[in-house]
Amino acid sequence: MLAEHPFDRTAGREDITQVDEIKRTTGPQTTNGRRWEVQLSATPPSEWLDLFKVSGESSAKALPKRVEFDRASAIFTSDEDQVEHWIESIDKWIASTNARYLMTLERVRRERFDRIDAETKEKERVQRLNDRFKDL
Repeated sequence: MLAEHPFDRTAGREDITQVDEIKRTTGPQTTNGRRWEVQLSATPPSEWLDLFKVSGESSAKALPKRVEFDRASAIFTSDEDQVEHWIESIDKWIASTNARYLMTLERVRRERFDRIDAETKEKERVQRLNDRFKDL
């Protein structure tokens, strides 16, 4: 493991704000009036997709589990009269997922920094012990 500078924690915190949120960038498009596709601002990471699938709020017709992702596209099947409801739901699910994903990243970073801090303190303690008893 590489030694890290104590100020790396601050740099890590700045990285958290650098995470690009996933956003819907287009309105729904269809080729057959049943299968609809919207473009996203980026390809979501797999952890984000896992969170999206359990986004919570759903209705009998619009479920996050029924949204398929293909790179930076979200695809859903809907009758024409339900498309607006689907888009509103997808936008809510995306916002909720972005928030939960950011919290997950922050928790993972915090745990990593805590672990590195504990490892550093233990190395310093061992070094002090070795220095203390080196002349015996």
